[in-house]
Amino acid sequence: MSKKKLLYYAGLLLFLAVAAAVIYRLGHHVRLSYADEMEEASRLHEKVAEAIRTERLARGYALDPEDKLGIGFIGTESSAITTSLGHLDAKRTSELPDMAALCVRLLHEAGVEAGDTIGATFSASFPGADMALLCAVEVMDVKIIYSATIGASNYGANLPGYVMPEMIKTAVDAGLLSTMPQMVSLGGDGDEGANMLGVMLEETEEIDAMLKRLAEEGFTLLHFKSYPEDIAYRMEQMGEIKAFVNVGGNILGIGDNDASLAFGQGLLRPARPKLSAKSGLVEQYLYKGVPTIHLLNLKQLCAEMGVPFDPVSLPEIGTSAVYYSHDYSKAAILIAGCLALTAAVLIETDEKRRKEKKGR
Repeated sequence: MSKKKLLYYAGLLLFLAVAAAVIYRLGHHVRLSYADEMEEASRLHEKVAEAIRTERLARGYALDPEDKLGIGFIGTESSAITTSLGHLDAKRTSELPDMAALCVRLLHEAGVEAGDTIGATFSASFPGADMALLCAVEVMDVKIIYSATIGASNYGANLPGYVMPEMIKTAVDAGLLSTMPQMVSLGGDGDEGANMLGVMLEETEEIDAMLKRLAEEGFTLLHFKSYPEDIAYRMEQMGEIKAFVNVGGNILGIGDNDASLAFGQGLLRPARPKLSAKSGLVEQYLYKGVPTIHLLNLKQLCAEMGVPFDPVSLPEIGTSAVYYSHDYSKAAILIAGCLALTAAVLIETDEKRRKEKKGR
């Protein structure tokens, strides 16, 4: 390529960059048609947080100093049922009412409508996001069949005296939510809590007390001989669903091989991954062609969808970018495209003439 042609194309790239910036600046935000539904879910999320915060305090668990917005969903740094390390900024972000708005948006983008049934699996590591999805389906009049785990990474729902299924029960008993988890398990390694700190340290007093209390409250924990049996049972219980949602990094969702971590976040692109005995529910439902939502890697997801990440103050409901789409001038895009195409043709024509002249 000649230096002249190279300079022409460099100029063309500069033109496209400037045109893109101008088109973006001239674009405008358009409030989504279902934004009122998103706001309703966010306000419900606030009420759920208030009920859970009240119950948590009644059980003797003060809010953690790291819960800077005082919402009350996140637990503590370490406990007997802590399974792994987690990102505190993501845990705080999952508490935001905007997460419920985000769930409404993602469900709409997945084609879910009132009266549909979805399936889900919840990690106790992200209690705020779990509640956000429940608030979304409550407002949208969508049926949900889901499983909830108990073990959680640090700053998740890792208080042995008040675990994830009990938090959901608080909201249901308060008349805020309608659906209890149909499936409950310990979560963590093997879905049997093998990596809970109390188990690894052989200090299981708090875990034993927790299991006794849950049994008295009517919770039956699932146990399976193998991981494939565990997955097959959950898919059987969910039956035919319009969409599947995975919250967090629990083994049931991401798989025993973490393969689905490479699929991205939010509403996943259709794919047919190669299944194995270690494939989790995300892979299974993608393979079946079911719209699948992955609420993981919240930092990237929030950047893509317009939810403030780990803000210093609580955003006012209805004001974040997640409630809006960005509308661009189609005429400007068409004009810029035509000019760029014309310029490319002229560059190639000039190059051809130059070569012909040189060859004489």
